[in-house]
Amino acid sequence: MERGSNLAKFAEADFYYGAVLSKLIHEKICPVLIDGNRDRQVYEFATNDGDFRLFVKYRSTPNSTQKDGYNSNDLKELKQYIKDAKHLSVGLVCGNQQLNESEYAVLHKEDIEELFIADKRSFTISRMAHEKAFRLFVEDGSRGNARKIPSNRLY
Repeated sequence: MERGSNLAKFAEADFYYGAVLSKLIHEKICPVLIDGNRDRQVYEFATNDGDFRLFVKYRSTPNSTQKDGYNSNDLKELKQYIKDAKHLSVGLVCGNQQLNESEYAVLHKEDIEELFIADKRSFTISRMAHEKAFRLFVEDGSRGNARKIPSNRLY
């Protein structure tokens, strides 16, 4: 290794994607990375319950004034995955400065389709302390109209 090389250093994304992989592998679900970069990772899985694709994105710090938007490549890719017969899940790592307080939410194909039908190019997901579900804000942004997403989904 050359002196001063960055190969020994981790990128911030490595911590978040690595945490998702660790959680899945701990549950005996072994992925195959099919495409990835700093902004997102895409994995394919074969399980006894069927095959599925997991599209993972992360946000390193919560920010109530900024929403995560899909870039045009993400939108195109997600729309193509929705057309496929294989189940699609979108894993969202909600990062926190205290890494062990970061959370992982999973949207299913139907959740993503609902966002696209509502013509959303960004989304907001949150969870209040002690709630058993995340809330995905699809329509008017009020908590009462938010779609509940179970917090125990892995994929």
